[in-house]
Amino acid sequence: MVNETWREAISAGILDGDGEAVAGAAQQALDAGELPLELINGVLNPALKEVGDRFDRGDIYLPELIMAAEAMEAAMQVIQPVLLARQETVSRSGRVVIATVQGDIHDIGKNIVSALLRANGFDVLDLGRDVHAVQIVTKAREFKADIIGLSTLLSTTMPYCRDTVRLLDELGIRDQFKVFIGGGPVTPEYAVSIGALYGGTHAEAGVQNILRALGRA
Repeated sequence: MVNETWREAISAGILDGDGEAVAGAAQQALDAGELPLELINGVLNPALKEVGDRFDRGDIYLPELIMAAEAMEAAMQVIQPVLLARQETVSRSGRVVIATVQGDIHDIGKNIVSALLRANGFDVLDLGRDVHAVQIVTKAREFKADIIGLSTLLSTTMPYCRDTVRLLDELGIRDQFKVFIGGGPVTPEYAVSIGALYGGTHAEAGVQNILRALGRA
């Protein structure tokens, strides 16, 4: 059980989006003998879930959501070396390859999703923006991904999401990946029409949908 002082300090830092405070409190907790896995599973993850719940209720907005995810990452930068030294590992949620599709250079939403996925225990390979379907599929195979995440903010680039799904079909490996698509113009109906899953209306919803698709939420 994590000491209540560290629990309160770390939780408050996550909720406030204060990465420096969270990292400092996590380091102090480790120095005091707290176990890294207990900090992650017992403090960091519940605090981030609370942030997601607040976002869903409309109590906080996108900037606060981003700051909380970044604070979580700051804590993990402190905790991860200790995990490695103890030869412990965090129970990973899955492996994700994510990209903004060909022709689209918008990546803010994708970056938020990537940060939240990492904070929720996923191994994430972010390919960046304006990425061709062939590269996405190639990297997904190399990375042994469970999930392919496709982002598009332009209606004109939505067809490139379909190209990725078609390529998976042509290669006979469609059943190896769950393909999620998201972005401003994307609708649940469009996702279904191309054989993909709908990411959601915002980043936290996307993470929860991915967790549900993997049977982990």
